[in-house]
Amino acid sequence: MKKQKINITLDPDVIAWFKAQAGGRGYQTLINAALREAMERTLLEDTLRRVIREEMHPIPTAPHPVEKDPS
Repeated sequence: MKKQKINITLDPDVIAWFKAQAGGRGYQTLINAALREAMERTLLEDTLRRVIREEMHPIPTAPHPVEKDPS
C-alpha cells in the first residue's frame, strides 16, 4: 500500500515516547502501526458485539403455576 504524506500535530510527549520506542529511527512507522492496531481492534470489537447479539437468545421462562383459591 502506498503511503500518503500528511501533516499532523501531536503532543510532544507522544512523539518522544514513540521515538524512544523506536530508538530515534522509524518512529512514524510505529505511530502508523499503533493507529492500524486501534482500527483493527475497533473492527474486532464491533464484530464480536454483533455476533454475540445475534447468538444471544432470550432464555425462555417457565410459566408460573396458578395458585388455587383455598376457599
